[in-house]
Amino acid sequence: MAYKGPSLQSLRVFQVAARELSFKRAAAELNVTPSAISHQIKGLEQQLNLTLFRRLNRALSLTPAGDDLLQAVELHLSELQRAVDQVSRRHGAPSLRAHILPFMATEIVIPKLYEFQQDHPELELRIETSYSSSDMITLSDCDLGVRFGTGNWPGLMAEKLMDLRVTPVCSPEFQRQHQMQSMEDIRGKTLINLPMEPNPWQRLAEETGIAPLPPHQEILLDNYLSNLTAAEQNLGLALGLLPMAFPMLQKNRLIAPFDVHFTIDESYWVVYRPQDAERPEVQKFKHWLIGLFATLQNSSDEFYSFEAQKVSFVGSPHSN
Repeated sequence: MAYKGPSLQSLRVFQVAARELSFKRAAAELNVTPSAISHQIKGLEQQLNLTLFRRLNRALSLTPAGDDLLQAVELHLSELQRAVDQVSRRHGAPSLRAHILPFMATEIVIPKLYEFQQDHPELELRIETSYSSSDMITLSDCDLGVRFGTGNWPGLMAEKLMDLRVTPVCSPEFQRQHQMQSMEDIRGKTLINLPMEPNPWQRLAEETGIAPLPPHQEILLDNYLSNLTAAEQNLGLALGLLPMAFPMLQKNRLIAPFDVHFTIDESYWVVYRPQDAERPEVQKFKHWLIGLFATLQNSSDEFYSFEAQKVSFVGSPHSN
């Protein structure tokens, strides 16, 4: 069936005019004259047989019909733009948009990124590190991402990047001040935590036989980068995820004061859509990430070679 609705051009003009509530400002944004905007809006209203704007003295406001149309136009034009971008990325010049969690990007991926660029100079790579709760479920506009969990995200394929172990970490100065010798010594110390349930520190205390922990000062920070940065700034003890935290330990920015490590069920996974599985650019960056973290894991495991106990964190932290 042939489309008989308004043109995309007239809907775009309406969107800008409705958002700005000014034909003059809409004209400036679209690089046309105010009279051209007025003509387009009048034609759209006639085609729809609706009044979309109230024309007031030197002001505009939307009618209820105009308000409803603006919401619909913004939703569907953004979806259309997203679809066009995805088609362009899949079938145009090689490009990849990857969502990497902030700590991982800052401390591990970006310092080694030049190696990937040298091997694949033809690939335009964009890395995003912004965080929202929806990013942990979908990829939004990205082609590939890294997620924390057990590997089950509906509609996405997942490959594990590493196995994780947990050990308390702090700054060398914090240890100098408190002279901690065993896990018992975390009592009364400031504990830096992620907003997750069950509480990881209480879980570690149970596994080491020092639970329950008495009330203590706690700093809650919603991402992993902030957690380790706070520990580095002498604010308290944080949970170090190895091998993720290994570069900071290797440079003595943080230390692990106790010879206690715990494995956990959750890990970091590289995820992508099934329809993108065979895209060369997705394959190239995925294999590079897997190799990067395999090297990091080997280095960490060689440094911390003693046996780890097992603990399960059954939660959904913002481990980024």
